[in-house]
Amino acid sequence: MWIGIRALALGFGLALAAPGIVKAEIDFAAMPEGCSWTSRYSDGQALTETYLGMKGGKHRTKVTSDGKLIREMTYDAKGRMARKDWADGNWESFSPFSCFDTVGSCTYRYRNSDGGNQKIASKTEKDGKGFHVAAGPVDGEPYPDEYFETGAFGLLTKSKAANYSARLTGMTNCGLEG
Repeated sequence: MWIGIRALALGFGLALAAPGIVKAEIDFAAMPEGCSWTSRYSDGQALTETYLGMKGGKHRTKVTSDGKLIREMTYDAKGRMARKDWADGNWESFSPFSCFDTVGSCTYRYRNSDGGNQKIASKTEKDGKGFHVAAGPVDGEPYPDEYFETGAFGLLTKSKAANYSARLTGMTNCGLEG
């Protein structure tokens, strides 16, 4: 399940709340239900995430590859990722939410179905057109630094670390076509 930590970028984004203030959230309020976005990873895998709407005060999406369900994602009411539920029954949770793309310093609790339980510290800073992230377990070895850029609805358009890269390759049913 640890490989999911470095792939946190998929489905994350930044939205501006006010000039100069950046929050970790996808702008689901502006996104129509059924909006899908596809990202291609450096290993060749293409993942498509589709917005299913809000249920129980939380935003829900599903992630597929070649039409097969990979996982379902849960975001809080503000669009911050809180949980991944994998098709094979495994899960990952981020409490109170994953702060991968929260500008500044932030910590959260990561847990998974394999018994993983770590406090993660993250620091995200503006870097050119995008953002630089340094993160890792508190009192542990850091993850590879990451750089990412965002676009429509605050979705990632580009992400790169030492061990992988990803790029947004398409969007459908999002009201942006044509």
